[in-house]
Amino acid sequence: MTRSDIHDVQVIFQHATPGAVCIRETEDGPDIWIPKSQCEIEAQDGADLRRGCIATLTAREGILTDKGLT
Repeated sequence: MTRSDIHDVQVIFQHATPGAVCIRETEDGPDIWIPKSQCEIEAQDGADLRRGCIATLTAREGILTDKGLT
């Protein structure tokens, strides 16, 4: 994997479990679950992640494509 395979996308954080994060691409969009082992997520304003906050999700291009985020 090269750095060029890694992309950042802006998402809306919904929920997290010990093994996955739930995000949405748009406010009324469907929930999208991504394993934590395949991504990193951080609140855009640097605060704690909370439901409805804008966040930056970083993952491989293939994962983003599979989840409909590219």
